[in-house]
Amino acid sequence: MRPWSILQLSTGIALIGLCGLASPAQAQTQNPQQPPPGYQGPPAEQGPPPGYQAPPPGYQAPPPGYSPPPGYQPPPGYGQPQPYYPPGYGYGQAAPYPPPMYPPPRLVRHGLILGIGVGFGGVSAKNCSNCGGGFAGEFHLGAMITPRFGLMYDVSTVVHPVDSLGTDLTNTTHTLAAQLWLTNLFWVKGGFGLGQIELNDGTFNGQTASAFLVAAGIEVVQSTWFALDVQGRLTYAAYDGGGATNGLVLLGFNWY
Repeated sequence: MRPWSILQLSTGIALIGLCGLASPAQAQTQNPQQPPPGYQGPPAEQGPPPGYQAPPPGYQAPPPGYSPPPGYQPPPGYGQPQPYYPPGYGYGQAAPYPPPMYPPPRLVRHGLILGIGVGFGGVSAKNCSNCGGGFAGEFHLGAMITPRFGLMYDVSTVVHPVDSLGTDLTNTTHTLAAQLWLTNLFWVKGGFGLGQIELNDGTFNGQTASAFLVAAGIEVVQSTWFALDVQGRLTYAAYDGGGATNGLVLLGFNWY
């Protein structure tokens, strides 16, 4: 084959190949909007989130890196929790409810104390034909040293009628006493002083001697300043010829 013929044949094959390559590009150029295989289209347009409010007209966003002006000093304690907030609570956080307030004690004993008691009692002594039972009473006045301890003047007596003529035997004890509440209700008392016994038959027939007192009681009714108690008392006075003992059961009225 001649060289010229070989050259013509090669040129024809090259032209055929170029035409084949240009056909897909021309097809792609003629249909530029056709999506590629598997394309599902753009997502649907979404609006603002629920509750969104557009900014007012003329609103300008703060510049990036905004900071307080030069020389600005926050007030003392800024950003710190208030003194009455428990640890962990600061600005922008709700403070918890305060703890419940427990009721105060029902009875607060302080300052001046005053009391009286009425009831029944008896006088006993060795070889005492005029002794026996009768009306009993007590009176005390003093002050509280602590809410459960007080010092006071205490006097108690038993009056025993001897006969229908108005003769009676009276045995009275005057003491400086100390009273201690072992609990909020139960108390004990002790004191030392003088005892006086007298037979009231129209003439003075009495003696005076040293004496002591022991007592105990329980408060059955209480308020913020008053208590009603039930108490028992025992006194002894060392008179000449034999001592005399008083036993008393009283209902006491006490003010604090």
